[in-house]
Amino acid sequence: MFWKKRQPLAPEKPDSLMAPEAPKPQAEILREATASLAAALKNYSDAAHKAARPEADPELKNAYETVKAAEKLVKESRLAYALGRCLPEHVKYWPSWIKRDDFKKYVGFDVQDIEVRSSEEQGAYRNVKVSTVGFNFKGTRYQLILRDEGMSSAPGDPYRFGEIEVVAEGKKVARFGLIEDLSNEYSTWTFSDVRALLVGPWMQHVLDMTAQIEASDERRKNAFLDDRVRAAAREIDLG
Repeated sequence: MFWKKRQPLAPEKPDSLMAPEAPKPQAEILREATASLAAALKNYSDAAHKAARPEADPELKNAYETVKAAEKLVKESRLAYALGRCLPEHVKYWPSWIKRDDFKKYVGFDVQDIEVRSSEEQGAYRNVKVSTVGFNFKGTRYQLILRDEGMSSAPGDPYRFGEIEVVAEGKKVARFGLIEDLSNEYSTWTFSDVRALLVGPWMQHVLDMTAQIEASDERRKNAFLDDRVRAAAREIDLG
């Protein structure tokens, strides 16, 4: 038997003969150090923010959900329009109009025993003008309390703020915030937010009031147009 002669191993190069790594440029070292410090500070900031944040308040969360549900209800049911625009716009001049002989012509819905008064309340920053309109509707005594809180105090802000409160048989059943944008060519009160709400039969009554007011306004508008057409027809001779 013949054995192959083992080839001698190549000698290893001593470490001293390997090329040393080039040192990092100072700019790269600074960049890496800055990135590392920024990451550490970001982690610290996140931890500090989390530690400072108050614990979740179940009662507060429930309050937000309740208000959100109430606003959804009034917006989708047209109560926001009825009490946020239609009724406050319809009755806001009644304190002066009630003195007119033809006032009943402009009432616009089926009410009895109307009582109107004007007053002022001390608000947080100024006096608030208050118009209170009382009447009977479908066997229930109602009060609509309209508060004009005046213009925004912010310079150049065109908004007027107010509030409407509904009282049925001496019990508060609704209170809505109002806002009016006076920068519009024709500005009106509009719904802002829900501040109190008690579900009950008064809701249907308010919607009935609104429907009657809208029908009355339409009849009055049509009557005006009809009178113009009749007057024009009398002056026309087509031969």
